[in-house]
Parts: sequence; C-alpha cells; structure tokens
Amino acid sequence: MITGAVLAGGTSSRFGKEKALADFGSRTMISHVIAVLQQLADEIVMSVAPGRKPYYAHLLGNDILVVEDERTGEGPIRGLVTALEASHGEYVLASPCDTPLLRREVCEKIAAMGVGKDGAVPRVRGYLEPLHAIYKRGPCLKAFQQVIKEGVLRPKEAFGLLDLAIVEEEELRTVDPELVSFVNINSEEVLASSVKKYGLEWWD
Repeated sequence: MITGAVLAGGTSSRFGKEKALADFGSRTMISHVIAVLQQLADEIVMSVAPGRKPYYAHLLGNDILVVEDERTGEGPIRGLVTALEASHGEYVLASPCDTPLLRREVCEKIAAMGVGKDGAVPRVRGYLEPLHAIYKRGPCLKAFQQVIKEGVLRPKEAFGLLDLAIVEEEELRTVDPELVSFVNINSEEVLASSVKKYGLEWWD
C-alpha cells in the first residue's frame, strides 16, 4: 500500500494567501498535485499548519485525510513526520502543495526506485529534493523523529540513518525533460511566469 502525502504546512508568506488554493488553470494548485498522487496511491494524506485542518477538510471532503502539524517553527521536516504518522501505507510518496506541474511519470520513477529500500530521493541541479520523495514509513519516521529531537530540522540530515536510493537528474529528464515537476509556485510572480512559460494545456 502506498500513501500519497501532500505537504501544505507553510505560511504562504511570499504568496500573501493560501498558495495551495491559488488557481492554476481551471483547478487549484493542490488539486493538480492530488490528482497526480491519486493515480499512484491508495490514500491521500495532507499535512497542514496548526489550526488549518477544519478549513482544508471542508474544502477537500472526506476522500482526503487532513492532519495538522503538532507545532510550528520546525519547517518541512515536521510536515513529513505529521504525514508519516497519519499514513497507513508501507511507503509514503510525498509532494509539496505548490508544484502543480507535477508529472505522474516522475512520481512513478521515484516510487519504483524506492522499492526494497528505505525510500528514494531525487537530485535536481545538484540538490536533493526531500519533499519530492518516497519514504518507507517505519524507518523514515524513526529517523526524522530522531534528528528533530537532536534539534536538527533539515530532512536530509536524517538520510545518513537510512538506505535511500538517489534518483539522478538524467533519469528524471527521461520522463520530464524540463523538470517542470520541481517548479515551486511560491509567489504570484512565479505563478504568472510559469503559466506564460509552460502553458496550461498539459494539466487542465
């Protein structure tokens, strides 16, 4: 069983409003992400900031399990822990809420490389992308919780405790030549430029 995890625990400070709910074409950004994950996952979990569960649960309905981060100030690693704790799947396929250009084929490749390991993390333009990864729930939850207890809030600092596959950029480009899956729409300006550059016809 695979759980799809959408990470939406940020403050959207650069966007000025709930960026997950900003329109990208005929749907919200988060709707695009959920639609892709639903093609691969048996359930969808969404981690949100404290106090935001009622708001998102009302909008998304009963098919999406919305869970709140335990506390603020710990960044994305807290969202990963929240999602892993709530998931029922052996593996959890994570994606940020602000990546509406996410492609199913990229998720499939990441998921396939994580099987038999503690997960798989892509490396794009020389940087690991821990929020676009698949994690084996048990060992990864334990590793993330351990580094948080040590005061370390960067997910990749837990990777030394895990047996992870690295999905290299060259492999990702075979299914996503422009790496659009990794474009984060974190401001109105980036939203406008992304629509202009990539169009909407692929995702509407």
